[in-house]
Amino acid sequence: MNDAQTWTTIGGMFTFMLAFMAILVRLFGQNLDARFAALTAIMTAGFEQVDRRFEQVDRRFEQVDKRFEQVDKRFEHVERRLDRIEHRVDALDRDVTAITRRLMDGPDTA
Repeated sequence: MNDAQTWTTIGGMFTFMLAFMAILVRLFGQNLDARFAALTAIMTAGFEQVDRRFEQVDRRFEQVDKRFEQVDKRFEHVERRLDRIEHRVDALDRDVTAITRRLMDGPDTA
């Protein structure tokens, strides 16, 4: 084998090694892309599930808020009724006091 053939063989081997390394880098890149795509899909699915759970929690809080509003309305209604009863009791107290004065003290001169 002469000098030119040796250099040609070395060049061929070098070219073959570069081509092999390029193929490996490309396969590694594709594998990496596939794994990132799978990871992205998993993360997206996880975030969607978390979003659905937050929406469920939001709906539950809205239901609880509506229930509190209903309870507040009931308390307001009860408070109005108690105010009316208190007003009636005050009126009855005045009437009973007036009747008691009349019966115990005699006729009112005032």
